Amino acid sequence: MDNSQLSAAVFETSDAANDLTSSTYTMFSGDTFSGSLSSTDQVDVVRVYLSQGQRVEINLGGVSSGGGTVSDPALEVYDRNGNYLGLDFDDGPGNDASYSLTASASGYYRVAIFDYGQFTGFGDGGSYALSIQDAAPPQDGTLDEMAYQLTNGGWGGQQYKFNTSGSNQITVDLSDLTAEGKQLARWAMEAWEMVANLDFVEVNFGASIVFDDEDSNRAWAYAPNTTPFGSDDLNVGKGWLSTYGTNMDSYSFATYIHEIGHAIGLAHQGNYNGSASYGSDELFANDSWQLSVMSYFNQTENTSTNSSFAYVASPMMVDIIAIQNLYGAPTASSVTSGNTTYGVGSTVGNYLDDVFAALTSGSGSTNAMTATIYDRDGVDTISFAGVSHSLRLDMRAEHFSDVGALTNILGIARGTVIEKAIGGNLGDHITGNSAANTVFGAGGNDTLVGGSGS
Repeated sequence: MDNSQLSAAVFETSDAANDLTSSTYTMFSGDTFSGSLSSTDQVDVVRVYLSQGQRVEINLGGVSSGGGTVSDPALEVYDRNGNYLGLDFDDGPGNDASYSLTASASGYYRVAIFDYGQFTGFGDGGSYALSIQDAAPPQDGTLDEMAYQLTNGGWGGQQYKFNTSGSNQITVDLSDLTAEGKQLARWAMEAWEMVANLDFVEVNFGASIVFDDEDSNRAWAYAPNTTPFGSDDLNVGKGWLSTYGTNMDSYSFATYIHEIGHAIGLAHQGNYNGSASYGSDELFANDSWQLSVMSYFNQTENTSTNSSFAYVASPMMVDIIAIQNLYGAPTASSVTSGNTTYGVGSTVGNYLDDVFAALTSGSGSTNAMTATIYDRDGVDTISFAGVSHSLRLDMRAEHFSDVGALTNILGIARGTVIEKAIGGNLGDHITGNSAANTVFGAGGNDTLVGGSGS
């Protein structure tokens, strides 16, 4: 086998290997390789040397970019031990493939090249161009940049949403769900209704969104108006609930919030679908559940985020901006209109009261939860009265607070003004906002930091 390093532009003069153990050609960052596939030569495998921590972008070009004649080129990436890392067939221009990778260890990685159409019965091979370049690590996105990814970028630059210009109602059919599935779906719909001008109405026929659970171990949903059936399907399988739980503090509840997000027009926080690895697939360094329920990365999978692991129990900061960009903010009929208390003695009047009961006392919950407060108007209070664990409370919009041992798990959404805060029994650190705040430290050795308000 020829293991020599490729120069800047090399052609496949002899057939590349078609398995992970052979090494006909070896590439390094900066190299390009031109090859071809046929009906009898359906897979080419090229070896790529990467150093630990090296981040590269692997691009496979065909018809779309003019790199070759393969109409739908695809690639799979394997680590130095032959373990599968990921697949792509459409993240490049048009139908071209692109894959970002950060090497976890130094060694020879493998890229398997094939015509995706050949495996679906519509391709016949052709030429391709493979290139590898060092890639700069992604930077933190602003909330608005990340919201645009949810409403436009993740859908290829277009928007999908229901027409609510005449009515904010979206009809849903839950009749095929189990009792547990219905409860999770209703809590999740309440979560979205609190942060956008939306009203979900249950019907038994002709719904805009039809919920199902027959695809047992999977969860998925169609974007608005993307099926030919007149209604959009959403599935969170029975097996999914069996595996991930049916309580408010479960991954299943977070899944329902996520899938309803898709059903009303939100894409993923990155250009991934089905699976993703932090360090390879993120568009934004701060892509995690801390900012978006539409993220694939929990708070600890994202190594750049200073936030404790917790299941998402509400739309988060980016989600709220995105969904309001599509449908507007809640109206005066919202449960957060008027004077509202969050925390101890929460008066929201829906599932969120139970979330706060868990956050402030641990009652009814065994798993940590994270949430973001969006409030429409009124004179509002965050209360931790009587709570016997320390907290760092930040009343400012677009900031997070610590509750007990959990770091940065309670957020305040853009446009939300909380006027009053009540601390707990221990030493608290409370930061005010630009409103005329009333802050009670309560017990303990407290630190109170005023904002720009009076």
